[in-house]
Amino acid sequence: MAWRPTRYLLEGELENLTPGKVTGWMKFAGMKNKVTFDLKGDFHRDIRGTRIRLTGDGQEENTEAPSYMDSFAQHQTGKVGDITAGLPPQDYVDYPYIEWYGERNGRIVIELESQQIKVVGNLLPWTQQEPVSREQQAQNMGKFLGDIAQAVNIPPDRVLCVGGTNPTPAKTSNQERATK
Repeated sequence: MAWRPTRYLLEGELENLTPGKVTGWMKFAGMKNKVTFDLKGDFHRDIRGTRIRLTGDGQEENTEAPSYMDSFAQHQTGKVGDITAGLPPQDYVDYPYIEWYGERNGRIVIELESQQIKVVGNLLPWTQQEPVSREQQAQNMGKFLGDIAQAVNIPPDRVLCVGGTNPTPAKTSNQERATK
């Protein structure tokens, strides 16, 4: 359900120096140019207010990469999901996890090892920062799933809402009620 280009990541850099905004770039095997980022949202408290440098295990000569990355947008816009180095305070996971909801590619997740991320800059005092809202993250996921359902013509009353209330169940016909 998510695009997971971790094995094609060569390198990258994301920054959250401006509150509410994540920018940067990533280079992937199978793509000629760097992918640029302009996302709304913030890193988790463990790295908020910093720049992170990513090192991937991707290989330029990977023959599978061009087809996998073929329709990956060169410029990623959308919303930040969970972006953390997995450092204390661990508001989400204990390893580097980079997730966003792209307007063109949907949900994208990159999971790394701790040695593959370097935090650059001065952290904002995490005790003075609010954790990333789990409710907002659930709404992001709910919208993503709703968009998928709509794309495959699943009626809204058949989709379970994530992080909110479930829609009113569809009314049953008289014949269905009679058999109950």
